Amino acid sequence: MSTTLSSPTRQRIAPHPNSMSNANATKDAVSARSEIWMPYGDIILQAESTQFRVNRDVLARHSSIFRDLFSVPQPPNEATVESCHVVELSDAAEDWAWVLEVLYDPFGQQARLKFNVLAAMLRLGRKYEISQAHDDAVSRIRYEFPSDFKAFNALDADMARIEYRRGIYCDLLNLAYECGIYSSIPLLAFCCLREDNLETIFTGVRRDDKSYTTLSDDLKLRMALAFGRMALFQHQSLFWLRDETVIPHPSCQSPTRCTQQKNAMVRIVDQDHEGQFNLGYTIDQWDDRWTGILCAVCEDAATIIYDQERAKGWEALPSFFGLPEWKDLKDLD
Repeated sequence: MSTTLSSPTRQRIAPHPNSMSNANATKDAVSARSEIWMPYGDIILQAESTQFRVNRDVLARHSSIFRDLFSVPQPPNEATVESCHVVELSDAAEDWAWVLEVLYDPFGQQARLKFNVLAAMLRLGRKYEISQAHDDAVSRIRYEFPSDFKAFNALDADMARIEYRRGIYCDLLNLAYECGIYSSIPLLAFCCLREDNLETIFTGVRRDDKSYTTLSDDLKLRMALAFGRMALFQHQSLFWLRDETVIPHPSCQSPTRCTQQKNAMVRIVDQDHEGQFNLGYTIDQWDDRWTGILCAVCEDAATIIYDQERAKGWEALPSFFGLPEWKDLKDLD
């Protein structure tokens, strides 16, 4: 398996070549008018069987693709719908509904975006060079899944910018892989393995709406290899739970008790995945369930060695998935 991620094909994509369409043909094909129907709009976008009446200047301001399109004069005898030319697009109508809502009401967006909104902003933003939508989506993914250890440690669930649901990590991993946000792939892949076992990942993770998401074959292979590598690394990094090099500490006043409590810590690690190590201990912060189990001296010593080992896990994280080092993981944009 290659240690590099193949770049998806990048090309400048313009709207349908027959963008200024015949009104009668359009009317026959259209079955729905979007809620986005601006009374002073001067252009109609058609995606699937849905039409959106919008403003050329808004599209041109945010998209160089549309700016170039509108710079080409259209034949005066072209048929129209409500005096507006029609631009036929090959994208999903739902995606355009989300993106247009972002363009027309940017302050109305939620602090946490749903995946469908994020994906539409990223895909259409990239395809039509709508930087406002594209850059916002990319920044949210990079914030939630950073390539910097300090940024990872500073993550706060209360400040999340992407709405969580079951299957979100697999969906985001596929999206990041598709759109070339390679710097977020190691942490996204780790989150997938932390949340679901390999069997579930391979057969499909069930979303909250009862649909299923699955990974590409290449990503599945990387996950399978990473599972074994991470399990081995974690077993080695938690050595201090299986010997007496750290606990009990030489200054411990209750060595017998702390030794017994250390065994309780091992059981906490094992119980999460039916006797197997919870892979989260590779890079996750100190488990709150461990806090207060040991005496203060032993806990301080344990947290120091734990943080040292998980820092090593972070540096090795890309390699678990057969990827280049952090410094060599470059996004397409």
